[in-house]
Amino acid sequence: MAYSFQLVTRVSEADSLLKIAERDKRTLEARKQSIAVRAVNSSEDFTDSNAELAAANAKLAVSNSIIATLPDGPDKEEEITKKLELEIKIRKLTIGSTKLDGEAIVEREYDVAQYDAQIAVIDAFIIALKAHKATL
Repeated sequence: MAYSFQLVTRVSEADSLLKIAERDKRTLEARKQSIAVRAVNSSEDFTDSNAELAAANAKLAVSNSIIATLPDGPDKEEEITKKLELEIKIRKLTIGSTKLDGEAIVEREYDVAQYDAQIAVIDAFIIALKAHKATL
């Protein structure tokens, strides 16, 4: 974008604009960093949750096959209790994974990209303003 730097005729005006731009850049970088950390954490949590869910489903399948082979009695009841615990764990992981869905992770990555673009605009503004300031 072309700026009307010819309207800035004093070094003090350029310095004031530089301070504003640098403050804005710091603010955006802090926001970007926060969202980037949350995106990475969410992605890791999502991966961990999916791995844990797969393991619990595998254990449930084993438990179901064991229950089918056991005769009625305390061993079968104990295995049924383990199966119910696994079903509860799977339910909790499934419900929790909706909070960590891929859409939310991609949205955070998109937000980071937007901050990158805004910071690039500010960097270009600062470079152009410093070049103009050097002519004053």
